Amino acid sequence: MGTLATRTVGELAEGLVLAAERYDARRALGVAARLVLGDVAEMVTQTATELPRAARVLVLDTSHAAEGFVVVAHGAVPRGSVKGTRRRLRAGDVLLSRLRPYLRQVAFVDAGLFVDEGGPREVVASPEFYVLRSRGELDVAALVPFLLSEGVQAALAAAQEGGHHPRVGAEALLALPVPDALVEAGPRLAAEVRADADAVRAASLAGRRRSAEVEALLRDLRPATSPSPTR
Repeated sequence: MGTLATRTVGELAEGLVLAAERYDARRALGVAARLVLGDVAEMVTQTATELPRAARVLVLDTSHAAEGFVVVAHGAVPRGSVKGTRRRLRAGDVLLSRLRPYLRQVAFVDAGLFVDEGGPREVVASPEFYVLRSRGELDVAALVPFLLSEGVQAALAAAQEGGHHPRVGAEALLALPVPDALVEAGPRLAAEVRADADAVRAASLAGRRRSAEVEALLRDLRPATSPSPTR
């Protein structure tokens, strides 16, 4: 069932935007707050063109972020093989997909992503991610459960604009109210998210080691290939 909303010309967005979804009432969280997300986090646009030429690079796309964490099964590639625009990440950043936010593609970028068996590596992300970085005292890790909460997910879904591939606009994301209670609980929430991310990374690495061990075992059990008979 459709909804009807009335706006005066003065209430229209800059540029007199007439898109109906821009004024969807579901965008509002309905909570009082002194701060909005843009006050506590900046949106990073630094690109991979600034990476060292000799760098090894882990490339993330939106399928690698889910339910608060980054999960990858692939390794780093040479800097020269990284194509297109990529966002350069730092440990402690938070990723949010601007495309189809209802897939809950939100993730904390943990320090474990920046090193593997080959040593240090750079990490870059698809431009389909918004990259949030702490602007002040609030650790943006605390924003992960906030961005995954039911009300915020509904607001982000309502904020999608566009036809073929609707996306959430940066303005809608940065205008989300950040409740005072979230700021107060920030240190505890951030510590818990960081601990959980470390546990996820450790479990992922342990699983890969076990898979490699089993593959080696199976290799030893396979019969040697017999030489082809000569004619």
